[in-house]
Amino acid sequence: MSGYLLVVNVGSTSIKSRLFATDLQSKAVLTADYGETADMVLEGQDTHGNSIYHRVGTIHDTSSALAAVLDKWRQLLDGNGLQLIAIGHRIVHGADWFAAVTPINADLLERLAELDHYAPLHNPFNRLGVATAAQLFPDTAQFAVFDTAFHRSIPEHAGRYAIPGHLSDKTHFYRYGFHGISCQHSLTTAAELLDCDPGSLNLIILHLGGGASATAVRAGVSIDTSMGFSPTEGLVMAGRCGDLDPMIIVTLQQAGMSSTQLELLLNHNSGLKGICGDADMRSILQKAEQHDPAAMLAVEMFCYRIKKYVGAYCAILGKVSALVFTGGIGEHAPIIRKNIVAGLEPMGFVMDNEANLRQSNPNSDISAIGSHARILVIHAEEERVCALQILNFLDAKSYYEPRG
Repeated sequence: MSGYLLVVNVGSTSIKSRLFATDLQSKAVLTADYGETADMVLEGQDTHGNSIYHRVGTIHDTSSALAAVLDKWRQLLDGNGLQLIAIGHRIVHGADWFAAVTPINADLLERLAELDHYAPLHNPFNRLGVATAAQLFPDTAQFAVFDTAFHRSIPEHAGRYAIPGHLSDKTHFYRYGFHGISCQHSLTTAAELLDCDPGSLNLIILHLGGGASATAVRAGVSIDTSMGFSPTEGLVMAGRCGDLDPMIIVTLQQAGMSSTQLELLLNHNSGLKGICGDADMRSILQKAEQHDPAAMLAVEMFCYRIKKYVGAYCAILGKVSALVFTGGIGEHAPIIRKNIVAGLEPMGFVMDNEANLRQSNPNSDISAIGSHARILVIHAEEERVCALQILNFLDAKSYYEPRG
């Protein structure tokens, strides 16, 4: 099989995309960051290794950003005579319907539209990515890779909520979990770093970024995770509240707050932003260094919530092979890693503080000699995992289906 695979990962204010050869070598990358007020910045590296940087002052929405990104890909591919064999999309929510790579056709898109209310901040943007790619690359097969698939193994006692089972005809309330593609990569890479079989590993995976989650992996399989029915549950995040007493919501509703206002509060104006008015951990850490009280509290609450989950998952797993840090904060904020691990020595986690600060390689072991469990920093590569899964699917099925 020859040709190239394009992977598209669409968020509400950013688009990440990467071109892979069939040997999984990354050939080019394009990212777009934009917002309601910020100009879109398109940057990356083309197929010859040349840097791309372009600021577009008129693009502030996902639809326009997708059109710009995918049109740039069309220019790069056509200009270099490169042929796409497939386009892959990270789809955030697959509910309990999808557990593997799935070819995208009209029927699948109809089913995905039914899941928009499961992940209103993500799935509509993911479907928009599919539609835009279909317009610009009408003859290229497209495939969906689901962020929830890795967590389909969570047992019912961990996945079910303690509420009546049939509250809605349209929605099944369950702990679906997210960051599954990142967790799969962390599991595979941890096995490489520790020179063992993935199926032998018990891991606690901390994916820490704008969205943040903790996942317990036993014998290479997800058994619990902090995000639940939606990505709002669990840890303190950039704008999401994480775990919250549900009676707070009832009280706010009784005070007159609408469902739209509540959604905005819980997913955009809570978390770090709600604590200190800033959602960017980089600037929060700078303010904390200057002894800003609100920033210091935000850092403390962020780390404290994570530490609680680590302790809980240690109790569930028993023996832990490694604690994994991944995601933008997990990879690039040594002070956050240090604060989380501090006090966990009785559980077997001892950090090498110099290695934590030094951490020069994308994937590193920063645990001290004598630590019973390893402490790993692993570079998140969701697009590569998507590409690998799609290529494996194509190899196994010899499958090429026109878009329908």
